[in-house]
Amino acid sequence: MSNSSVHEASMLMQYISDAVGSIRDPQDLFRTVIDKLRLVFEFDSAAILTFDKECRYSNLFFEMLRFQLPETIDRNKRLIAGSWIEPHLGDLSVSVIGIEEALELYPADMPLPQILFDLGMRQVVLSPLRTGGKGIGFLCFVSKDEKRWSESEKELLATLSSPIAVAVSNALAYEELRQREAQTAMQLAVNNVLLTIKDRNRMLLAVCEQIDKLVPCTFLGIRVMGEDGNYRIFDNFMRDQSGGFVPVSAIEVLDVDDIEAIAKESFSLISNSGCFCGDAFLRLSRQYRILALVKEKYGICSLLTVPLWDTPGSRAGLIISDTSRSFEEHDQATVNLIVPQLSLALQNYLAFEEIDELRRKLEGERTCLIEEIKAAHNFEEIIGNSASLSAVLRRVSQVAPTDATVLIQGETGTGKELFARALHNLSARSKRALIKVNCATLPGPLIESELFGHEKGSFTGATERRIGKFELAEGGTIFLDEIGELPLELQAKLLRVLQERELERLGGRQVIKVDVRVIAATNRDLAREVAEGRFREDLFFRLNVFPLFIPSLSERREDIAMLAAHFAAKFSREFARPLRTFRESDMQRLVAREWKGNIRELAHLIEQAVIVSEGASLDFSALLSSLPSVQDAQHSLRQKTMRDFESDVAMMERELILDALDHSNGRVSGEGGAAEKLAMHPKTLYSRIDKLAIRKRYQ
Repeated sequence: MSNSSVHEASMLMQYISDAVGSIRDPQDLFRTVIDKLRLVFEFDSAAILTFDKECRYSNLFFEMLRFQLPETIDRNKRLIAGSWIEPHLGDLSVSVIGIEEALELYPADMPLPQILFDLGMRQVVLSPLRTGGKGIGFLCFVSKDEKRWSESEKELLATLSSPIAVAVSNALAYEELRQREAQTAMQLAVNNVLLTIKDRNRMLLAVCEQIDKLVPCTFLGIRVMGEDGNYRIFDNFMRDQSGGFVPVSAIEVLDVDDIEAIAKESFSLISNSGCFCGDAFLRLSRQYRILALVKEKYGICSLLTVPLWDTPGSRAGLIISDTSRSFEEHDQATVNLIVPQLSLALQNYLAFEEIDELRRKLEGERTCLIEEIKAAHNFEEIIGNSASLSAVLRRVSQVAPTDATVLIQGETGTGKELFARALHNLSARSKRALIKVNCATLPGPLIESELFGHEKGSFTGATERRIGKFELAEGGTIFLDEIGELPLELQAKLLRVLQERELERLGGRQVIKVDVRVIAATNRDLAREVAEGRFREDLFFRLNVFPLFIPSLSERREDIAMLAAHFAAKFSREFARPLRTFRESDMQRLVAREWKGNIRELAHLIEQAVIVSEGASLDFSALLSSLPSVQDAQHSLRQKTMRDFESDVAMMERELILDALDHSNGRVSGEGGAAEKLAMHPKTLYSRIDKLAIRKRYQ
């Protein structure tokens, strides 16, 4: 080296030493150092490789690359054996490697040399990083040109690598300390989760999130198998698009038919600890179908298995997998830190499963629809004093104290649920729950589970026992809304409950006695549904013990003003708006209007008026197009009333003729014929039969 070169090297050494002492962030430090090294050495990209303690794997500790490595290339835990850095582990001097030569000499290190070659790189320079007489890694330069390195340049790079090695060693030590602190923090956080969160799904989700902080992953599963060889816990959590974790069912994860068999055959995976990455994962995926499926569907390429316990009656473990990173032994050690606490928590959950089921049942009762009426016979939720409403309320007062089954019938929006609540609140069962089930909102299989409950494993996705609504309503009342929508196949099961006062959960064999009062409601004509074969006649008679017909709003027009005032006050409070009055003309229109949606439609209209009004009175000007004039409404009412009357007369006439034909065996004229029974001329009767389209039935 010339004197100037020695001086430059000395200055650079001093600069690097000062940087090591002053720059705290390792990434900033090595970026600064590499930039300075470019002033002395020619290279395109640079990186720092570090070794594990046994020198089995290399990790990409730092990189300043002017090209993009594919995501499939492992940056961590690259096997040193068979790679191009293996022959240089013990070197004390700088080594220069031709990439084209490496393609031939180190086929086991593929595809990295080939990728670098395809990117136009032709040379790699390795400068050993050593501290305390032990190699901890390499400073690597990658170049497009095969440059000849002089001995003096190699010596200079080796000299400058010494303070870099110290910095790397310090960074690794700091990272190890930080990792230990993070592990301790994770243990404390998991302990807190296990102590404070009682719901199993929420608890396991929180544990998953804590593990992910130190062992980033795409998927985490918890498996517990019982003595019978079936899963007691099969919970899965997957990272979603937002970056957080969400619980997913096995069906969502795999979407295959024989999911239970696939899941069971994979249980041996968690019998032993293991890290499976790269070729090891590929070999394992050929052995277990579940791994092949998640590899194909989600791109999973690495697996970490952590046993929780393995006793004669039960086994449990964690399965952690990812789409990009390779797990290492320290990941296994990190997760093992929480195994004792997590195992104890899960065993406690399983040991107290029956108690927890009872707790959920009690919580279900508390959260179901139950509102107390302030005093007996106080129908404060039911507004109005019309004769038709008063008649219904009298019937409610009569039947409420009994356990008689009530069938509430009325048009949509007439408030059938309010009458069901009144029946419950005026009964001896009022201190227990009123459980509502809408039979129209769920498909048949779900309705069956909703009403009668199901046992764990009764169908795919039934990972735990569920209490049905009839059991939740024990000692109280169940309100079956939209009963006319109940599928025929479930009507027989409901009939059994009404007749025998007992049920079986879906997938179960135990007969469960129930003490429940049944109130049903519908806007359908169930008698017609029975006649047309859409509703069981025996179930109809069981439900129709005490019929309750709710009048439409058109049948209680004298209540409209009171209802409108009630809704105006209600929505004014809800929206923090001043209470405004009604103009007389608007009220007349409201009273005269045809309310196809009944009280619900009236409530929505008043709600709109409360929102848009600004003056002293409620403003219906924006709603006038939907409100008829008083005269139009009255004319419409008269027209509809006449049409209804004519329709009713025709229907009655048809029934009379059909009855007469039935009793005369279809004969119209002659002695004993239908005409004689109806005291009509046969020609007149034939004419009426033609008009009412009933002739074909008797031809």
